[in-house]
Amino acid sequence: MSLNEYAEKLHDADEAERIYAAEDIGYGNAPEGVAVLLDRLGKEPSRAVRDAIFQALIRIDADAATEGSIGLLASDDPQVRNQAVDVLRRKGARSIPLLAAAMRDGDKDIRKLVLDVLSGIQADGVGETYAAALSDADVNVAITAVENLGRLRAREFRNRIEDLLQADAHPMLIGACLEALVGIGDESSLGAIRRCFPDLAALPDFLLASCLKAMAALGSAGEFAEVASLLPVRGPHLRPAILSALLAIGSRGSPPGPGADLPPALRAMVDDGDPALCRYRAVRVLGFWTARDDVYEFLVSCLSSTERMVRLGAVETLRENGRPDLKPVLAARARQESDEEVLQALSC
Repeated sequence: MSLNEYAEKLHDADEAERIYAAEDIGYGNAPEGVAVLLDRLGKEPSRAVRDAIFQALIRIDADAATEGSIGLLASDDPQVRNQAVDVLRRKGARSIPLLAAAMRDGDKDIRKLVLDVLSGIQADGVGETYAAALSDADVNVAITAVENLGRLRAREFRNRIEDLLQADAHPMLIGACLEALVGIGDESSLGAIRRCFPDLAALPDFLLASCLKAMAALGSAGEFAEVASLLPVRGPHLRPAILSALLAIGSRGSPPGPGADLPPALRAMVDDGDPALCRYRAVRVLGFWTARDDVYEFLVSCLSSTERMVRLGAVETLRENGRPDLKPVLAARARQESDEEVLQALSC
């Protein structure tokens, strides 16, 4: 059949005929088929037929299919926009020059969607597009660029992202920058974060939560003490993030100094009925003080807690930081334990 005949079939009353016509145009792989498919797409009520049209656009190798899909990014229909993004991702590296042009010439919505496309393409040649996006006048475009670069762990953009991290920036941009720097994972980024936020205690909760992730990933001994000081004064909803940061920092070899006096606050969390995961993390953080007799004895007493997560945390902590006489203590507990996960930890 000729392209004209397939074009006629695209207007057939039978949905199946329209699907077959779209598929055949795609298999034909002719640039001229793109205009036919796009013309029908704007009129097609059936989602199944629209899906077939998009699959056909993926199969057609010509630049016309890429250009047409970029044009669809301006559609008012979110399904059309989303499927156009998928087509362009499937085109891969060959779509990058046309996407770069759209980034230069498109409105803010198009520019953001171009970045959505790039997030699904692993290819070289996108550096200039991202550099432009980081300087975009629209904050949502810049945020999307930062998020993408963080997921890609794009170390070459670390300095640019650090420059965007300013205390008076849009809160969502600040959060995106912190997340991206955590993803990139360069310890030198901690300096930029601390210049922007020198006092963690002064931060509102929504910013503190993001900063705590950064402290968990990049913080050192100084940050341990500062994060620990938040535990008695910030709300219970932040305790999981604070405890996670303390665990991560301490586990990297930056445990508390001998003068740190956090154990009473941690013991209170274990004893006073915090959520099970918080109590588990509090027990694990207490492991940094096992050299103290009072902390060691408390951890041994946790082996008999009615909360299984506390018992599990105590076993793991004592195994990692225990004393030479620990083995009979764990063996005695194993004879009384009924929880399978705790028993497994006791037997390791």
